[in-house]
Amino acid sequence: MTAPEEKPRVRKIGSLVNQLISRRGYAQVAVVNEIQDVVISLIDEQIRTSVRIGNLKRGVLEIYASDSVTLQELNFQKRTILKKLQKAHPQSNVTGLKFRIQAN
Repeated sequence: MTAPEEKPRVRKIGSLVNQLISRRGYAQVAVVNEIQDVVISLIDEQIRTSVRIGNLKRGVLEIYASDSVTLQELNFQKRTILKKLQKAHPQSNVTGLKFRIQAN
């Protein structure tokens, strides 16, 4: 008696695309772009132009300031920005903010 032929496993294209997106990190890029818009809108208008949003790593969003005065102001607003961000974008799972001076 011969062994029955194994049929190739058929998968839906949607599941393959989702797997590829998550493996390559494309979904993370889209989330960061959405978060960037929200965070910029939450930051005080006077310092918005001096701020750049970085990556989201393990729930911590990096935010870069152009100078130490902006960095200090961001630290004063940290708790408020984080709470408003979590409320406006709960699916992002942002648990913390890390501020740094942007290297030129």
